Amino acid sequence: MLQEKQLAQLATVMPDGSPQVTPVWVDVEDDGSHILVNTVGGRQKARNTARDPRVAISVVDSQNWRRYVIVRGRIVEQRRDGADEHIEKLAQRYLGKAFHHPGDERIILRIKPESVHEQNVS
Repeated sequence: MLQEKQLAQLATVMPDGSPQVTPVWVDVEDDGSHILVNTVGGRQKARNTARDPRVAISVVDSQNWRRYVIVRGRIVEQRRDGADEHIEKLAQRYLGKAFHHPGDERIILRIKPESVHEQNVS
């Protein structure tokens, strides 16, 4: 599901310990070892994960709410290298067109899963 055109919810931890949830496009490294989220540097999720790397991701199939995956893990890297190309790849998947936002400083949040729960009920 993480390689499909499904909207994900990324949960991070605010400085006061409260949860913060953001809808995000999601991707997976080719070898399946890490989940990738692309964002603009300085956004709340980037600031939160720089301070506290713990995250959770939830994806519910848009066509079957009984098919979902929940992942808990940690941000192991915030990477700028390749982030502009990565957002264009995601834009093609999710929008079917280019995603040009000049001046945005994109980063990739690289997430190492620690626990994965899947359900697939037809």
